[in-house]
Amino acid sequence: MTPDDIRTCYAALSKGDVNPLVERLTDDCVLEFPGSVFGATVEGPRKIKVFLRQNQRLFEGGLAFTIHWAEVMGDKAVAQWTNAGRTKTGIDYTNRGVTVFTLDGDRITRIEDYLDTETLAETWPR
Repeated sequence: MTPDDIRTCYAALSKGDVNPLVERLTDDCVLEFPGSVFGATVEGPRKIKVFLRQNQRLFEGGLAFTIHWAEVMGDKAVAQWTNAGRTKTGIDYTNRGVTVFTLDGDRITRIEDYLDTETLAETWPR
């Protein structure tokens, strides 16, 4: 996996296409999403795909990501991003964060998101 691969996955996600990311997941991949209200540990590509799609559907036109930098170091890949969207209830949402991917070659075994959970709780659609 390269930094360009990370950018490609986020560009597709911004268009509502989760497949470029999901296709890289191992069968036992785990996604950890932070927060007490929206937090979840999601296991397996099928459940991760559903989780990502559900999140995108909460926003008019989806949630768009901008990657500020991405790097791959050994079995870790890291992306710093900002995102923005308008909830289906008309609330503007923006956040920033970092995602850490654990890799097995070109495959992703773990995804850990770190972001402002207060902003998430204040504006994320319920």
